[in-house]
Amino acid sequence: MKKLLVILTILAASCYTANAQLFKVFGHDVGFIYVGPKVGMNFSKFSQWSYTGYEVKNRIGYQLGVVGDFGFTNRFSFQTELNLISKGTKGIYGTVEETKRMPAIQIPLLAKYTFSLLGLKRVYANGGVYSTTRIGSGKVIYEDGSVYDDYHWTRFDWGFSVGCGAEYPTKDGIWGLDLRYDLGMVDIYRQMDENTKSRFRSFQFALTYKFDMVDLYFKLRKKNNDEGGDRETGNKGPKGLKVEQRN
Repeated sequence: MKKLLVILTILAASCYTANAQLFKVFGHDVGFIYVGPKVGMNFSKFSQWSYTGYEVKNRIGYQLGVVGDFGFTNRFSFQTELNLISKGTKGIYGTVEETKRMPAIQIPLLAKYTFSLLGLKRVYANGGVYSTTRIGSGKVIYEDGSVYDDYHWTRFDWGFSVGCGAEYPTKDGIWGLDLRYDLGMVDIYRQMDENTKSRFRSFQFALTYKFDMVDLYFKLRKKNNDEGGDRETGNKGPKGLKVEQRN
């Protein structure tokens, strides 16, 4: 767990900014890579629980991770993430309230389409699949504060994701608000009752901030070339072919 948090922090802190594309084809910018941190919450619960007298409720959990957006054009891109996420469910059986909690690593793979809507320049819809791997043991927490290890959880889960959001470009990066619904396909909480399925249904919202890695590349390259030119010739910039930053 600690190693994962360190990796996520390094990835997020190593990103820098701006507005550049990789190529120009017939005058159009093609190709971009945005990377940045993501933090948010999710509301999850089990579907199809059929226990008499058991009321299923949503559980509030967290998510923390890194998002990568790999674009082909200004409209079409491919998005993936590495998230530390806490899913689960709450329930009331008679007068007893319990919370089931499962920490996991979740990786979605999403196709993304960006467009303009109602005066907003960057609104998007996305969809795809996700996979989840449980880390550590699940927990069951009772309202009196008692906590026990819960070994009914399966190790892996997968399902479908659909979502939408809006982004706001700034000089130093892109702010984003992401809304998503996950539809789990695995009976994630195995019990003796074969008629009871425990597939996750979860709604998520998150705040993202993405940096332009292409622009960082051009800036670092220009800086290195300029320093190399000053040392070797006393002139600013390198000789020969130059790579221009595209804004």
